[in-house]
Amino acid sequence: MIKLGKFTFPILIGIFLLILAACGGDEKKSEGHSFKFQYACINRTLNPCELLAAPGGMVEKIYERTNGQVDIQISSFPELGLGGPDTLRLISDGTLGMAEIYSGYVGGDYPPIDAANLWGLIPDNEVNLKIIDAVRDPVSKDMLEKFGAVVIGESYYPNNYYYSGRPLRTVEDFSGMKTRSHSTVLADLINGMGADAQFMAFSEVYTGLERGILDAAVTCGVCGAGLRWFEVTDYLVGPIVALGVTYISVNEDRWNEIPADLQKIVLEETQIHSDRNRELVTDEWVKEGVDENVAGGMEYIEFTPEIKTALRKAAIEQVVPNWVERVGGADTPAVQMYNQFVAPLLGVSIDANGNAVEN
Repeated sequence: MIKLGKFTFPILIGIFLLILAACGGDEKKSEGHSFKFQYACINRTLNPCELLAAPGGMVEKIYERTNGQVDIQISSFPELGLGGPDTLRLISDGTLGMAEIYSGYVGGDYPPIDAANLWGLIPDNEVNLKIIDAVRDPVSKDMLEKFGAVVIGESYYPNNYYYSGRPLRTVEDFSGMKTRSHSTVLADLINGMGADAQFMAFSEVYTGLERGILDAAVTCGVCGAGLRWFEVTDYLVGPIVALGVTYISVNEDRWNEIPADLQKIVLEETQIHSDRNRELVTDEWVKEGVDENVAGGMEYIEFTPEIKTALRKAAIEQVVPNWVERVGGADTPAVQMYNQFVAPLLGVSIDANGNAVEN
């Protein structure tokens, strides 16, 4: 006869629960609910949005695993007639139930979000991802408190390039270039390089380049290729290391209506999407962006060491001090967050006067 100790029964219960979970017991869920979300992507044609909507992707898996109780329909900013800067406010007031919140678009409303992507300072993708990971929790917590935006995951966009009508081989070549920017931080970098930053809607850039209203435009490689900017420019120059993280966010009231077991499924599938997106953005999409544009007839010009040095100088002298001013000064929580989490990774801290100082 086997004698059972006093801890044996709880252990057996634990083993049983593990077996039950392995056999699909974790799929036991609430029934009879209907939660419909229109998910606003930056643009339906871009890689992260296509990944979300792909067969077996996040949207389909959430629908299947919740027995259709959580139904996410993919849309995009252009289809909804939205400007990117509006998205955080629209999540906050409940007009949007679910959307990608991109720092480049909403930095005007919420400057601390730019801490993950201070253009011109980041040396490579590995460091960029470490910065994104380091600021995720404080930024997500702050977005929830200030805007009622529940961050449930992330999408990532690859590095950025100048799409230019003329070759940019020296620092002097950037001077006076009318260059489309999509964010204040990027505009500071463009201006710091001696160019002239211009704000223009993504959908209007092709015409702007074609008609000479713009001399150049900056966006990710696959983003510009998707809109065939290679037809109206001759040179792809870069990269500017700036992996665009977008926070997949849900209106807090809408999120709290969902039972905890269904929330768990949503979070699990969103994490799977984020992990897969992260692999693709560095392993495939960066190269894909260059290849597609070269195949479209562009010449690819990599930044010289001189240009990289000038980009870092512009970031230190303009990008960071201007960001400090927008967040409210050097004594703000945003700057404290930067100095704690980001400065050690970049070797650039912010002093008491709001200046960027190399460590």
